[in-house]
Amino acid sequence: SAYHPLSNPVERFHRTLGRILLILCSEEGPVWEKHVHAALFALRTVTHESTGFSPAELVHGRNLRTPVILLYENWLQPEEEQTPVAEYVFTLLNRLKQFQGLAVKEMEKSQQRNETWYDKRAVKREFQEGDSVVIFSNCRTNKLSPRWTGPGTVLKKLPETNYVVSLPHRKDKSQVYHVNMLKPYYKRLEHINFLSLEAEE
Repeated sequence: SAYHPLSNPVERFHRTLGRILLILCSEEGPVWEKHVHAALFALRTVTHESTGFSPAELVHGRNLRTPVILLYENWLQPEEEQTPVAEYVFTLLNRLKQFQGLAVKEMEKSQQRNETWYDKRAVKREFQEGDSVVIFSNCRTNKLSPRWTGPGTVLKKLPETNYVVSLPHRKDKSQVYHVNMLKPYYKRLEHINFLSLEAEE
């Protein structure tokens, strides 16, 4: 679902990139711009668990040559004979097609594993029109901000487990949310009655 952040691989990539930049900046100073290319190069040459290939292999048909690989080739491997251009292109195209086909199969297996894992932990939730709910906030200004905001009111149920929720305190009075970002809101009791029990004689 487009309204479920867990299904967004771009967000996961940005999170990983941010962690790498944070480590590099802590070691060499807070000039993150000069570390971007090195961080992206590292991510493009690492094999991904979901595909079994690195991004470079799926785009270019071969992995990028890192400085370590260049040193290895220069010291230990003999010089390769020049391959005719046409032969190289056909070999590269065949390799790309093979890699991409294998990557699709690996991604299907990975999705099946993730779906099985998710179903084991998922808690089924369903809301009706008029229910009061709180919304998970994934854009908090700081770590001390509350994780859940609201309450809001469910206006309508949409296909694929999405709901239109009314939020009076926001500029956009209503917004679409995935069911996993919602949970029931229970109003606190304003008055609590205490009952005193006397022991029967």
